[in-house]
Amino acid sequence: MTSKHMRQWLACCGLGLTGLAAAQGSSMCLDRPIRFAHYEFGLIYSSGYGGIDDDLQKELARRTGCAFEVSVRPRARTWTDLKSGSVDMAGSGIQTPERDKYSWFHHYIVEDNVVVLGPKVPPGMHSFAQFVADPNLTLGGVRSYRYSPYYDPYVDQLIAKRRHVESADPGALYRMFAVPRFDAFITNPILYLYYVKQLKLPAPARVEDWDPGGPTPSGLVLSKKTFSPAQSAQWGSLIQKMLADGSIQKITVKHMGAELGPSAVYRPQPR
Repeated sequence: MTSKHMRQWLACCGLGLTGLAAAQGSSMCLDRPIRFAHYEFGLIYSSGYGGIDDDLQKELARRTGCAFEVSVRPRARTWTDLKSGSVDMAGSGIQTPERDKYSWFHHYIVEDNVVVLGPKVPPGMHSFAQFVADPNLTLGGVRSYRYSPYYDPYVDQLIAKRRHVESADPGALYRMFAVPRFDAFITNPILYLYYVKQLKLPAPARVEDWDPGGPTPSGLVLSKKTFSPAQSAQWGSLIQKMLADGSIQKITVKHMGAELGPSAVYRPQPR
């Protein structure tokens, strides 16, 4: 996250059924409703609010004509259910080698993860390696969350050292940090903009970007128990079309504002 984006962040406290069916056939749909799982994640999805993934799922249904059965589940359970095939599809999933074994991913947003630091963290500490080396510091997080190839190994080290405090959901994580139950946690504007406003919390005094790799892609997740490779490719083509025609950016701007919304859109790298 650039210093400009950091300042902005802290300051912010189609085709129808006939068109797509004719072009791609109806095979991307199932002979029953597609079981789509939401999870509580700030502006991505929150009960009573909706969010980016809520709008995305409705647009997928509109463009394809496929029937959907929508549920809200804990994030950890969603991954278990995708693996077993009892959930067919979910939004905004972070791709990992383990998850690749049972899911396909089609990216449409990015999560610009930063570290929120509490008062016990020394002012001279500016890396995760330094954080892990200090045995007196603990990290908070939501069970099963993955952040990026850079952050995840450090989080795993802290879990192994029993210096990771788990919360049930992001809302609980923010409440626990305010107490504080731990000294730092990883977040991004998608979460921060929602929960700070919703919970009426003060803006954090110290936020740093420790990940040299930049934002982490996040996308539509399809269970390999349900969808064939050909079906996955069709859903991927639809996501690409929505990126190209500006539909995804329209959704992110709606929820994140004109300054931060465009930066949350996934930009496919040229091959």
